[in-house]
Amino acid sequence: MAEGAPTTPVQFSRSEIVSILSGLMLAMFLASLDQTIVATSLSTMARDLNGWALMSWVVSAYLVTSTITTPIYGRLSDLYGRRTVLLFAIALFLGASVLCALSQTMPELIAARALQGVGGGGLRSVSQAAIADVIPPRERGRYQGYFSSVMAVSNLLGPVLGGFFADYLTWHWIFWINIPFGVLALVLCNRNLRRLAKPARRPTIDWLGAALILGSTTPILLAANRAQAAGGWGRVDVLIPLAIGIALLAGLIVWEREMPQPMIPLRLFANRIFAAGSLISFSMFMVMTAMIILVPLDFELASGLAPNEAGMRLIPMTGGTVLGSFIAGQLVSRTGHYRIFPILGAAAMTVVCGAVAALGLGRSWPLDTTLTAALGLSFGFQLPTVIVPVQNALDLADTGIGLSSIMFFRLIGGAFGVALLSGILVSGLNSGALALPGHDVLGPNPGISLLHPDQQGTGNPALLAGLQDTIRAAFSQVFVYAAVISALTTAASFRLREIPLRGR
Repeated sequence: MAEGAPTTPVQFSRSEIVSILSGLMLAMFLASLDQTIVATSLSTMARDLNGWALMSWVVSAYLVTSTITTPIYGRLSDLYGRRTVLLFAIALFLGASVLCALSQTMPELIAARALQGVGGGGLRSVSQAAIADVIPPRERGRYQGYFSSVMAVSNLLGPVLGGFFADYLTWHWIFWINIPFGVLALVLCNRNLRRLAKPARRPTIDWLGAALILGSTTPILLAANRAQAAGGWGRVDVLIPLAIGIALLAGLIVWEREMPQPMIPLRLFANRIFAAGSLISFSMFMVMTAMIILVPLDFELASGLAPNEAGMRLIPMTGGTVLGSFIAGQLVSRTGHYRIFPILGAAAMTVVCGAVAALGLGRSWPLDTTLTAALGLSFGFQLPTVIVPVQNALDLADTGIGLSSIMFFRLIGGAFGVALLSGILVSGLNSGALALPGHDVLGPNPGISLLHPDQQGTGNPALLAGLQDTIRAAFSQVFVYAAVISALTTAASFRLREIPLRGR
């Protein structure tokens, strides 16, 4: 048995499983919700705290810290036990939520959001690992589908709740609302996870490995965030942090190869199922996360819908994701087979992205609903059916770090997907707009101005009407590239080997 490995897993009754999953799903919901809930209230926060220049960091601070801590939490939960690490993460998340609600300046809010992200990284990764301790792989598909549905619903509900609190109460309620739900999650997890087996030996922590994870991931995420904001990767302030992150990543790989108990065991990548699952997760989330952000933007710019109306157009996609996750999870549990579902999901994602590129959105409500719902179904078929085989293929001692690594690749892939496809969109808008007379009103970078008309004062209906062909062509190009990434995801899905799912 590996050092720090848990003892023989405990068997749980169905009622115990339902109670445990309630606490875990609530923790997952809070972590996912707080990544999106501030999006529609940023301007209100910036106005109240007089921090327009730092506004984007309210989102970025949480995204960066929750991402870079995800694999660290997974490894710590393998070494110290799920319950201890998860309770710490929830308590930290709650304390940081209070600090966010009490913030009086924008720097205070950003610092509190960064601390909140440190807690949020643990909520996501340890919740996934705890499922593997409670439910056998043969039954995990259906339960993993529930978790995937929670993530999809939180992505849709976050902006709606954020806008509601900002309009009818105050933005502070965005963070106060975490307290009752967080306390409930804390109570449920504390009570229900007591029976989980604890590590048998005293753990040895790879602190330098943890530092290198933080040091390499942070500048890479900052570079992706800057590329998204600037609409391209060729800027010095993008390339320098990217180069620093890659150099530290190389150092991390060299160090982890020599450590007896590394923070990220590189031997996991020798496992074909883990390697394929990591690649699928990275590329699929490049498309999924970008679509969640860019599809409403397409409706706003190409169809002239208000932001709240454009957000409502995401409901078919979210509903499709929930339905697809539920169907795929149930079928995996009933049949014991999983390989076909990510293949079908990735292939469908490729076809739908190609169809949207050819047909466009905003021309017909029934067509829009069909396309976005089909895209959601393709996402749903991939979400639980990649996690389950990875859980099944890993030793119990590596469950936490393995699943948190998959979550890490999802988050990193999402950040790169948004940055890459947003850059392609801005480039297309720039080239088309600069060829039109009267584009001077849009400034030197018309693509960025069109993406943020409320900040740039460029919401001129006549100019936007003249730019319709440019806008549609730019979004069509985005969906073409999304289809290419989806095709690569399909190819990676064929590398996912099928092995029998364990019944215990």
